[in-house]
Amino acid sequence: MGTKGSYTGGGGKAGKDLRDAVSRWADSAGAAGDQPRPPLPPAALRGALGLFRNSADGPGGGGGGGGASGAGVGSGGGGAQRTVAASARAASRAAAAAYGLRTGDAQTLADLGLDYDALRANQDPLQVTKAIVDAACGPSTDGTIEDHEQRLVAAEIAGWILDAHSDGTVPTPDEIVRETIALIVFEAACTETAARLQQGAPSAAAMLAAEDEMRVTARVLAENADLSATGATEQELNTAIAKGIESLRVIWGDA
Repeated sequence: MGTKGSYTGGGGKAGKDLRDAVSRWADSAGAAGDQPRPPLPPAALRGALGLFRNSADGPGGGGGGGGASGAGVGSGGGGAQRTVAASARAASRAAAAAYGLRTGDAQTLADLGLDYDALRANQDPLQVTKAIVDAACGPSTDGTIEDHEQRLVAAEIAGWILDAHSDGTVPTPDEIVRETIALIVFEAACTETAARLQQGAPSAAAMLAAEDEMRVTARVLAENADLSATGATEQELNTAIAKGIESLRVIWGDA
């Protein structure tokens, strides 16, 4: 449960709008033949913003809908129970841990239950990333779609922070928040559109190309977020990520 391709989508109207918009783009891209693939417009991903309930939504409110993952129940049309708060919380913990490791902040890592010296000594980046994901999301998955996405985002943002900027400079809080928002939107969009895209994709390479384009467009979308990042602590990142997503929902008419 919760893996790409095994889930046909939910999220009520927001999910349907997202799948329809991406499908139209994929169809036009496929019809382009030898011509350059047309870019995926940011508006095509606006529905992904509506997949997340915000703090003002009641139970089952918002575009994400209620009900258990894949159960097809709830006022939002079934599917994942995504919330801005939960997604921001998991991502901010992973980002703060990676930032702490990158900047030598042992106390931040200790606060998250991680050992700075052990992580620095570990030469396996996959093991380091797994330790950060476990600290951010818990050591075991609950098998839901939203948990799966949160773990992917945690792993990707941790890896991005640890590897970003080959000149040795550390990403700024604003850069971290924008990349995190882009990843949250991208992973939700991928989950919700995977089954539809696989139906029309002529090859695995075409499917990956479509996902790459969604990633690029998610970053463009995140560039429009109104940010207030004041630092790179877990709480500062958490607040900035949540407010950034909410600002995009306002910009796009609450998606």
